[in-house]
Amino acid sequence: MHGWKGRRLRLDLTNRTYEIEQLSVDYFKKWIGGRGFNSDVVYHETWQGMDPLDPDNPLCFGSGPLSGTFAPLSGRTTVSCRSPMTCSNMDTAIHGHGDTNMGGAFGPFMKYAGFDQIIVKGKADKPVWVFIDDGKISFRDASHLWGLGAKKATIKIQEELGDPDVKVSMIGPAGENLVRYACVLNNFSSSGGRTGMGCVMGSKNLKAIAVRGTKPITIARPEEFAKLAWALREKIHNSPSAIRRRAEGSMDLFDVGNAIGINAHRNVSTGFMPGIEEAYGGMQWAEKFLFRRKACWSCPVACGRYTLIKEGKYAGFSCGGPEMESLCNLGCRIDTYDIAAVNVLCGMVNDLGMDSVSAGAALSWTMEAFEKGYITEQDTGGIRLEWGDTETSMKVIDMIARRQGFGDLLAEGNIRVAEKLGIGQDIVPHCRGLEHISVDPRITMGFSLGYAMSTRGSDHLKNYSCVEFPGCAKSRSYQVEEIFGPEGAKKFWEDFPRELNELDTKPVLCAWSEKNKCVADLVSCCCQAIGSWGGAGTWQEAYYPLLVAATGIDLSPEEVFQSAERVVNIERAHWLRDGSGIQDDTHIDRYFDEGVHDGPFKGMLIDREKWAWAQQEYYKTHGWDELGFITEDKARELKIEDILPDMESGKKIIRQWLDSDKKAVTPMFVPTGLKK
Repeated sequence: MHGWKGRRLRLDLTNRTYEIEQLSVDYFKKWIGGRGFNSDVVYHETWQGMDPLDPDNPLCFGSGPLSGTFAPLSGRTTVSCRSPMTCSNMDTAIHGHGDTNMGGAFGPFMKYAGFDQIIVKGKADKPVWVFIDDGKISFRDASHLWGLGAKKATIKIQEELGDPDVKVSMIGPAGENLVRYACVLNNFSSSGGRTGMGCVMGSKNLKAIAVRGTKPITIARPEEFAKLAWALREKIHNSPSAIRRRAEGSMDLFDVGNAIGINAHRNVSTGFMPGIEEAYGGMQWAEKFLFRRKACWSCPVACGRYTLIKEGKYAGFSCGGPEMESLCNLGCRIDTYDIAAVNVLCGMVNDLGMDSVSAGAALSWTMEAFEKGYITEQDTGGIRLEWGDTETSMKVIDMIARRQGFGDLLAEGNIRVAEKLGIGQDIVPHCRGLEHISVDPRITMGFSLGYAMSTRGSDHLKNYSCVEFPGCAKSRSYQVEEIFGPEGAKKFWEDFPRELNELDTKPVLCAWSEKNKCVADLVSCCCQAIGSWGGAGTWQEAYYPLLVAATGIDLSPEEVFQSAERVVNIERAHWLRDGSGIQDDTHIDRYFDEGVHDGPFKGMLIDREKWAWAQQEYYKTHGWDELGFITEDKARELKIEDILPDMESGKKIIRQWLDSDKKAVTPMFVPTGLKK
């Protein structure tokens, strides 16, 4: 076995036992690694109607065949389970697939300890942490760690083991208190933020998993692998995007963000914030707050940051991060130019163990709800949140993590807050209960489809269609033929740039983009390298040769891409069996009826008829039916035909919903003509 370790570790917290499972080469060929392993387990070991906080919900940590090698940007780890955060618009008790992807170094050291994947089930009778030491497993008391933030708890574990190099994945107080959007962190501040993986970890009374390993990863063709890895490292290191990222971090996006509408402002009512470049720009931020750069495992880019506030009200504050999405959602989204305060908010959210996107969404929803008169101080226990109020925001963030007062309600996620209060559903920017990131979905159909069709709810890391922008199309012209085929590429360039604004390219672009992103998650490399901004070229050029040299497998590029398609489909099947399909593959009415408030895209909205066409064309691109269900032919093609009984069961749920009165009052758009 080369590249992979060939073993999966299963932890039973209820009985404090473990089992080591051997994995076959055929299994690796089918699922490749990381996200693939996890999505297979999460689908097949959960069931229709399962409560995500059921002890049997498998919490999976997965790494890929390049993780822990010298392959550049190979430090990613996927964490997956049935999500407590995301939900169907039919019923917030209907849940589906959840996962998150974190940097740092946990995945590589998990492999050095002997495992490609860790699966956690059960619930400990009291707080525990698990130590995996070169394949030796021990369950340890975590009572003294419970209540601590990520930084202090990590240090205590390392001190207890007498080893500062031990890698620790853990939850903060938010996970312990079952905040639905609690995250998992490693390396102090490398966060797997979305879909509430930390909530499930907390429900199991699991504070942390620490790994220490010295077992080598063997390479099938080591000399070839070394040459390929060195060449790719140099290519990425010297690429314009990497040079910019090293200097500015992911905040380099603020420099051009307003021009393409990606800086969410005032609860994503618009993607434009006047003067944002001067306040949030990457170089301006670095000059004021950068302590030093931070890189994940085997990364030649080092886009991570360590923050130190040197003067002013918050002088002396330090933290890991932030990155662009955290700054945007805890800054632009709540309408503040006080970047020092936003840094503090980002550091708080990370150490408390919360998703910065959903945390910022909770603050901005409350601010807009106050502005519109939906809520008053009577609803919030005397707290009033207004645009730009960072001081009160800090108090509310702490209340959310500890589930105190109004924070207890906000800990449920915005769609459930609005549902419980009976107001404000119209101002919750989300898909499947997961709040939007910083990009306004009205600015382009590619983003609109990407958010709505993501297998984990509104998201950019499952699908990011940047090639539709003229600047990206020119710089990434090598991808155009791969996406559209020779004839499609010829037409694309003949019509350029008009074609970028035409609808017929979007469904194909969206379906390709999500598979392209998935390949990176399978081999456990950063999707930035082959995705939106990286300098690695196509995944066939960059990571396929490394995959073959490392593992010695005989899979073709087409078979690897089909594995990515298989993973997208099995994650989709998780939702479909619970009845979440076409009615959730869309946006709230706000984005169909209300134009962008300001900036270069002022007045733009999603056209309902065009959306209905794009949605159906996207289904056809995947080989799904008109309700978005995986067909028998597609399931057999992908060798996942065991899902077919679940597809029939889920389709009955949707048909019942389409024939019910609930459809008429649901703030989601469903194309007409599909009721019968």
